[in-house]
Amino acid sequence: MRRFGALLALACIACGVQVKTPFSDLAADPRADEKPRVDEAVKLPPFPNPSDLVRFDTGPTSSFDFFIDPKSLSVDKDQVIRFTVVAKSAGATNIAYEGLRCPGRERKVYAYGRPDGTWREASNPDWVRISAAPGEQYRFMLYQQYFCPGRYPIRSAAEGVDALRRGGHPKATEIYNGSMTD
Repeated sequence: MRRFGALLALACIACGVQVKTPFSDLAADPRADEKPRVDEAVKLPPFPNPSDLVRFDTGPTSSFDFFIDPKSLSVDKDQVIRFTVVAKSAGATNIAYEGLRCPGRERKVYAYGRPDGTWREASNPDWVRISAAPGEQYRFMLYQQYFCPGRYPIRSAAEGVDALRRGGHPKATEIYNGSMTD
């Protein structure tokens, strides 16, 4: 009888009939019905003016000073935070237009600044998880201390600019000092 059931199931599968087994539901991907997330079309901001930049702290181990152009900071309807970041050292200045997604602790680079004051779009911008590794430290600090306190995105560009000017988001300070209860 067991052999007959197996043959019947194979015959049904071969004919395209869906067979329900005790493990059918376990094999199904619960996200199969979800539509893939499509990012909003991104319009690159004007190139940053050095006099507008707001410095933010990345800790004592960085050999660069990091700045955000507050005029480029935005939070879209999908809660993606976009901004122009400027990294300066004694001999170099690097500029990029980037985005952060708080729930997945992800980042994406949309474009790089050129010395002539124009943008070069990134070839294949993709969302990548932010780590606390040395090359990622500025992104991790933006995520943790400024734009995603407690893993929740800021609600507006004004809230982000305020956090930058204060030296950190007030909720990040509460969370990381252990004074928040939830």
